[in-house]
Amino acid sequence: MDEYIRKQDAVDMFNRAVQDVGILDADDIETVFGMLSSADVVPVVHGKWMKEDRGHVEYCAVCDQCGFDWMWSDRGYFKFCPYCGAKMDRKE
Repeated sequence: MDEYIRKQDAVDMFNRAVQDVGILDADDIETVFGMLSSADVVPVVHGKWMKEDRGHVEYCAVCDQCGFDWMWSDRGYFKFCPYCGAKMDRKE
């Protein structure tokens, strides 16, 4: 699995290392970045609500990523699937 770091943390640590040591070589840079802790991130999954006709139910939608289905009101759709967390912004 990939590891991610916060950009500002990397810049701050790099600047401190340059101030303390001076010009860094590739091994020094690898050591500096190796000391950074990984950020807690989750990949963004993009999905789309699929309208489904159930005959007696006027408002039904299904998440195309996990299959979660729900009855919605005239207030509209969720921007994220409440079950899998997919961001519902895919157009097609």
